[in-house]
Amino acid sequence: MGTLEKKIEKLLLSRFDDIEVRFDHEKGERISGFLISRKFSRMSHLTRQGTVWKLLRENLTEAQQRKILGFLIYTPKEIQTYSEAYEDTV
Repeated sequence: MGTLEKKIEKLLLSRFDDIEVRFDHEKGERISGFLISRKFSRMSHLTRQGTVWKLLRENLTEAQQRKILGFLIYTPKEIQTYSEAYEDTV
């Protein structure tokens, strides 16, 4: 895991203490992945994205932010359903 990935994971853990971060990218390419937390249960998809991106914008430089393609944000139950449907993806 690279330096930026570690920084992102640390930031997310500071806000969501139970979060699981699964990065999905190839070396030298933009960062993407899955974020899984029970705390997303009561949030709409837009609220989840807004909360995560607000945290990233407040704590990462613009150059660092540009390296992030995006994250799919799920609850543990949602990721289980996703994983069952797309076994080779997650």
